[in-house]
Amino acid sequence: MIQKKVIDAIYKKCRRRPQSPDELNIPLLFEKLPEEAMIEIDENDIIINNIDASSPFHRIPVSHIHAILEFDEAVAIVLHSSIIFLSKDDGSVHVHLKEMRPSIIDRIRAAIAAD
Repeated sequence: MIQKKVIDAIYKKCRRRPQSPDELNIPLLFEKLPEEAMIEIDENDIIINNIDASSPFHRIPVSHIHAILEFDEAVAIVLHSSIIFLSKDDGSVHVHLKEMRPSIIDRIRAAIAAD
């Protein structure tokens, strides 16, 4: 299991998308993941077929991907506010959603409402 410190470091390191999708390590998805992960590329999208088709993580535009990283037990697809972890063992999927901090305006409103 990947720890919170590592996840926070991933978000910090991968804040921006690469200049070109060619800079992404897309072959890693096919080299390191088992067939059970059921990954496909369709034009400009990566499709994860073992995620329900109604999920926003089923079809991911390559232009939205910030990085594709390899870990000991998983391959991670890093997006702006989420990370999709695909298991190297069985192709299972785990999604981390980034906790959104309240904006300064939200904090000021909360402080005023508390008074």
